[in-house]
Amino acid sequence: MSTPVYVVTGFLEAGKTTFLNNLLNSRDWTKVKKLLIQFEIGEEPFTSRFPGCYVSQVLKKELEQSPEQVVTRLTESIQTAKPDEIWIEWNGVVPFTELQTLLLQPTLRSLCKIRKVIHIADGAVFETILGRTGAALPEQVANSDFVVLRNAQPGSDMKRIRRIVNEINPGAGIYPITPYSDFCAQLSKRKEHPVDVFFLLVILIVALFLLARPLFELANIPVNTIINIFLGIILQAFPFLLIGVLLSSAIQIFVNKEFIERRFPRSFGLGMLVAVLAGFCLPVCDCASIPIFRSIVKKGVPMPVAVTFMTVTPVINPVVILSTWYAFNGNIGIIFGRVAFGIISAILIGLLFGIFPSEEDLPAGGTLDGLMCSCGCYTEMDTATSFKAKLSLFLRHSQAEFFSVGKYLVIGTFLSAVFQTIGTDLFVTAQSGAGMALSIVIMMLMAFVLSLCSSSDAVVARSFAGQFPMSAIMGFLVFGPMMDIKNMMMLSAGFSKRFIIKLTVFTFLVCFSVVFLLTV
Repeated sequence: MSTPVYVVTGFLEAGKTTFLNNLLNSRDWTKVKKLLIQFEIGEEPFTSRFPGCYVSQVLKKELEQSPEQVVTRLTESIQTAKPDEIWIEWNGVVPFTELQTLLLQPTLRSLCKIRKVIHIADGAVFETILGRTGAALPEQVANSDFVVLRNAQPGSDMKRIRRIVNEINPGAGIYPITPYSDFCAQLSKRKEHPVDVFFLLVILIVALFLLARPLFELANIPVNTIINIFLGIILQAFPFLLIGVLLSSAIQIFVNKEFIERRFPRSFGLGMLVAVLAGFCLPVCDCASIPIFRSIVKKGVPMPVAVTFMTVTPVINPVVILSTWYAFNGNIGIIFGRVAFGIISAILIGLLFGIFPSEEDLPAGGTLDGLMCSCGCYTEMDTATSFKAKLSLFLRHSQAEFFSVGKYLVIGTFLSAVFQTIGTDLFVTAQSGAGMALSIVIMMLMAFVLSLCSSSDAVVARSFAGQFPMSAIMGFLVFGPMMDIKNMMMLSAGFSKRFIIKLTVFTFLVCFSVVFLLTV
């Protein structure tokens, strides 16, 4: 059985040794044999008040010049000490991946395994240091289970640091430097895997719904219909989400920012044209365009152009055009209208973001995204990085983004299933006696709450052709793919609430104006 390894990271003079002195002497560890491996030797020495605590030191110079000898020495130390726990004080300027590589060597891999990682930081200078230390420090934060802060004032400091940490590593717990007793209990807890959380969420939603089934049946709510619609949307959306995540991760890992900045058109108008052409060429729906949108924004594509791409792609791509042709029996007028209105609306929405720019339009992570992506992969890798290493990061990034966005898709899909089952009649009833403008608004709102996939929404729109005028149907076909409940939920995985509200309002107003003015 592998010996658990607890790693303490942090920049130079962050207080790692002080933390270890206090934590490992805070309770009676007499019956627990420990081995402390220090890859950084600070001003304060480590001293244990308990027997059975062994210390081994490895200099940064040794690690750089003779890693094989370091592996041999660590193997001998572990085999000699036979510890119950191994604690590592990692060097603050060495990438965390070097430690992972070290412990994955055959002799060490069979002896020990990383259990938890604790990052120590000075709250007073945390943000400043994080932005000036290259990739090493953000990488340590990204791989941490806990971030322990000293010199952080309760209130504004903690909120600010919590926001920064959540941008890099949403799963990390954040604690003040004391009390140390909290960590003893936390260290023994099993870390939740994103796959576990994702499937637990799906199971929880279905289980709660089934438990409440008698109550819903008393209220004449068809539970089976809601579940069937929920599973149908999920099964339909996941392949497209996977395509989007894979494309997004490929951009994030294999395309560097300098390439984007050098090759992307500098002209605003030409950038818009490229966004429209890219949207036409990619056979993806709205579930796939959002991850790609976030990725190209992080790579430096101007926000107005990126917004144009995100909003136009699910309306004019080949799959949507083909499904619209099938649903409306080859009616070229409707197909042309949907594509034309979609392009005009997307360009106008992009222009509004150019006219009314805001710092809050940037994805969560801000300037730190230039150093680290949200899953902890170093995005601006050296050109010498091997393809195998990049492929490994690509898979890690894809997994993290899929489950990060996927949980919001599940929640949005569930709400959509409920509205599709019990809310459609409300919109149809509201239509009776309504004028043209109100009919368009009703169908746009219906598209928003139904949250259909753009690859199949034309079939549903066709079913309402007998109750709503064609202008309202066109509002449904143009606005729905651009913005709905599930899209808002997916955007919340990477953007601020103000940005999402701004995008929703702009999209609604522009789509309504374009459809109303050009069809009435």
